[in-house]
Amino acid sequence: MSNYITHLSFSRLKELNHSPLALQRYLQKTRTATKAMDEGTLLDVLLFTPDKLDQVFYVMPDDVKKPTSVQLSAAKPSEATLAQIARWNEVEAEIAGRIVITQQQLSDAADLHDAIVDHPTVVFHGLLRREAFTFQAEVEFWYKGFLHRGFADAIGTTRDGMACIWDLKRMGSRSGESLVRSQIRANMYDLQAAIYCYPYDIDNIPVKYYIIAVDNEGFVTPFEIGRDARDRARMVWDRLIRAAHRCNMEGLDAGTEFWANSQGFFNY
Repeated sequence: MSNYITHLSFSRLKELNHSPLALQRYLQKTRTATKAMDEGTLLDVLLFTPDKLDQVFYVMPDDVKKPTSVQLSAAKPSEATLAQIARWNEVEAEIAGRIVITQQQLSDAADLHDAIVDHPTVVFHGLLRREAFTFQAEVEFWYKGFLHRGFADAIGTTRDGMACIWDLKRMGSRSGESLVRSQIRANMYDLQAAIYCYPYDIDNIPVKYYIIAVDNEGFVTPFEIGRDARDRARMVWDRLIRAAHRCNMEGLDAGTEFWANSQGFFNY
């Protein structure tokens, strides 16, 4: 018997919560970066590893235009077209595998960066103090027969010396308590909190877990996910781990019916 699931992470558990087939597709697919993903990575870099900005991103000059297929195949291209093609070739060499963004994207991300850095809750608790936090920190441990892996945005201590883990969440157009609370529930961020805090919670070591949510307009909505919420999420986690063990015996072909009752239905 081969193990279909070699390790678990928050993303994998979230897919399995939908169905084994959703997890199978997640494991098999080659991820294609979207504009939203690139912009999320850009904000992460600006906040956590600003020294790596030029290593990861290339800001496309406003005056550079990619040649069209017609221009590239022209029998007698104009001097302007030849200059445009030459400039584009130079730019492609400069990109060298980096993520390409526009100046506007960089400016928008910088505005969100400033909104987070200057937010009174972030400042009061010292959540961006580099001497107190490790950013993009790896989390790895064994739990109920599975290796769990992940990366927390920040692990460290608050100004009062309390152990603290926090994660940045881009919320699109959503901000304020009600909308962000619904997103925490819908995206199972309480489960993510339970996973990242497990090494502390299992030994009853006090730890704070915060979500710093920011929308496209720069509104920041901080949330704490407390111990009681994490303990409730752990019951969901345990259920998913039992399902993962079952999947390693039965495979990952079942759709949402995997979670239905014995008649194949969900009850409402």
